[in-house]
Amino acid sequence: MKKRMLAMILVMLTVLSLAGCGKFTCDLCSQEKSGKKHTETVMGQKVTICNDCYKQLEELGSALGL
Repeated sequence: MKKRMLAMILVMLTVLSLAGCGKFTCDLCSQEKSGKKHTETVMGQKVTICNDCYKQLEELGSALGL
């Protein structure tokens, strides 16, 4: 009985961990990504940005002194 309960708990944890890794499409590079996503508001519109594009935007802002 304990082995069955442990197996059920492990299955539930596996399913929950996979559910948190959703994919999304970056609004800047239009690529399907998974991992960290950033949501920003630009001119009243919410955009989803992948971590790579976000880093590039931060570097550009630093170079421009923004």
